[in-house]
Amino acid sequence: MALADCGLDAAALKEQVARYRALGTGASVQRRSSQELTVQFATDPEPELLRTAIETERECCSFFTLDYAPGERRLTVAVSDPARVGALDEIEAALTGAAATGGAGTGGAGTGAV
Repeated sequence: MALADCGLDAAALKEQVARYRALGTGASVQRRSSQELTVQFATDPEPELLRTAIETERECCSFFTLDYAPGERRLTVAVSDPARVGALDEIEAALTGAAATGGAGTGGAGTGAV
């Protein structure tokens, strides 16, 4: 089940998860707090893949704050509302290939808002 505020249909969600999985390969994902995670890329991520992932997220889930620092090869993803932490868990799971813990209303790994 997708997060209620996510505008992605099942096919688009599957594509977004695949983008995050590709971006997460070889990257270090760290949780700065329950409401923020950082992705440190070992090498420059493929520009079109990163741009599409960020643009898709901004269009479907405006509650995320996404910031990419190209000089540091670092992507920061955050939520200001603690009720959105489950959606952040889903992004982390997609990046790492792990199962999400899934907050209320987010469903399991690969099925929530990412």
